[in-house]
Amino acid sequence: MATTNTTDLAGQIETRVSTILTETLIQNSVMLGAVRDFSSQIGPGMDQLDIPLFNELAVQDVSESAAMTAQSITPSESSLVLDRHKAIPFSVSRRAGQQSKINVVPEALRNGARSLAAEMDDYMLGLIDAGASTAAPDHRQALTADPLADIASAKKLLDDQNAPKSSRFLVASPGFIQSMLGTNNLIRVNEYGNANAIQAGFVSDVYGFRVLESSSSSIIDDGFHAFHMESLAFGRQIQPELVTEEKALEMRIDYVLSHLYGAVLTDSGVRCVVFDADGV
Repeated sequence: MATTNTTDLAGQIETRVSTILTETLIQNSVMLGAVRDFSSQIGPGMDQLDIPLFNELAVQDVSESAAMTAQSITPSESSLVLDRHKAIPFSVSRRAGQQSKINVVPEALRNGARSLAAEMDDYMLGLIDAGASTAAPDHRQALTADPLADIASAKKLLDDQNAPKSSRFLVASPGFIQSMLGTNNLIRVNEYGNANAIQAGFVSDVYGFRVLESSSSSIIDDGFHAFHMESLAFGRQIQPELVTEEKALEMRIDYVLSHLYGAVLTDSGVRCVVFDADGV
């Protein structure tokens, strides 16, 4: 009969860490699928990634008798600073480790990954909130009693900002989702398509927005944030990783779950709007 010792158990845990973290982050983070991810362009030694932003070029008529006027391309840069180094430390006693280590550590990792996902969402949604505050006044709007009218207003505001029609997201608070589900016009969606989303208690697409729900503290007053994917850039330099240290004299094992990332609003509040109670 083979003997299974603590080292074997630790090895089994390490092989599961990457899968557990990846699955949990994807399942629990709202924003990771709604932003541009530049992680593949970030390498060792980098403390930021400069994302080029190009000015809009005008269309000109072609004439056989006159030359066109060349337009100057004046790219600017938006710096994605990799300064969000976050960690979650926890300990497992030697006794708990010997008796139920295979179950305890993966569950602790899932809890930690959920916390990391929530922290990332809060930060990125906070960037949108701050950007909408410093942009033109109409980037912040007050909620009305009609949630569909508010979404239609958000659509027009993004249309006015020349945001592409595809890859638009609306991240709403649970309170706003509740208001949407209580709207008769939304319940009648089965007259125009599949009603499975309503029956399941969530909304998938409205007026060109992919609707996501978040309880982030960055969304206030039961409101929502509407934005285009290209308005926010994200990059991770250190993938979520687990570091362990055995404390022999204290009969425990210390764990640290950490990662390093950054995010930036690439267009200073353009192509995003925020709806809250007072629009301020």
